[in-house]
Amino acid sequence: MQIYKNTVKSGIFQKQEVQGSWDTAKWMYKWVHNREGSISENEIRNFSKIPKAKKVLGQNFLIDIDALSDISNSLDVLGKHIIEVGPWYGALTDYILDQNPGSLDLVELDRDMIKILEDKYTSADLAIHHIDILKFIPPYEQYSVIANIPYYITSPILFHFLYNIENSPDEMIIMMQEEVGEKILHGRARKPHHSFISLSMEEACEDIEIVRYVGRTSFDPQPRVDSIVLRFQVRKSRNREQEKFLMNLWKVAFAHPRKTLLSNMKWSTYSLNSIRDTIVRLGYDERVRAEAIRREDWQSFL
Repeated sequence: MQIYKNTVKSGIFQKQEVQGSWDTAKWMYKWVHNREGSISENEIRNFSKIPKAKKVLGQNFLIDIDALSDISNSLDVLGKHIIEVGPWYGALTDYILDQNPGSLDLVELDRDMIKILEDKYTSADLAIHHIDILKFIPPYEQYSVIANIPYYITSPILFHFLYNIENSPDEMIIMMQEEVGEKILHGRARKPHHSFISLSMEEACEDIEIVRYVGRTSFDPQPRVDSIVLRFQVRKSRNREQEKFLMNLWKVAFAHPRKTLLSNMKWSTYSLNSIRDTIVRLGYDERVRAEAIRREDWQSFL
């Protein structure tokens, strides 16, 4: 009995007769076996390697063909070292391989997904790493990162690649919760509304731009929020010592974002009188919040 047909509408595979995880199974079967057309019930049932999305790992499978294409095309892949974080069953991986990267490293934590990837690809295609991304040290001096990652680990991954390791990437394409992405972009607005994460990203990156928005209906299972894909162009020349001082300062300054800068600094090791003098000298009101301080002015507090 044919229960699935390869119907596409607006770039998204549509549900047919059966609901729930069968849609994901059908879609993943096509990716793993490069199949077109209809798929029988027995073929799906025999494909026992398909795991369900794991809520504990924050998994939501991207099934929007247009989004997959746009994300892969936003990065100059040809001949370069590429690290894909959270490849899951390899949907985005296929698009990357089509662009002939110099090398491709997949970093995946889910053991079930590792088995799918090992069955689907050979060592001639790419390297597969079964490891927590926060423990992974890229083996290249120059490389780029592309990631469709669980929302809960967005900030740790950004800080891992930009601050916690010495060999930061040249650029990153990261999908994240739209709210987090907008918070990062607010620091670059005409009237900036800074946060700890926006300042940290601006300090490490020459440019941050929107690749595209991705609605919640582009995933299976659907998350409760929409997503955004950002491109981070990392600075080639960075003062790591200055960055360290600024990061420590910002952690204190934004500890309670709705309080004034002076209130947050009151119980820190920084001189409150010196902070107050700097605020006034820069032309701010003493009741200013950290979010209103221009990025270029923070160096005056060091």
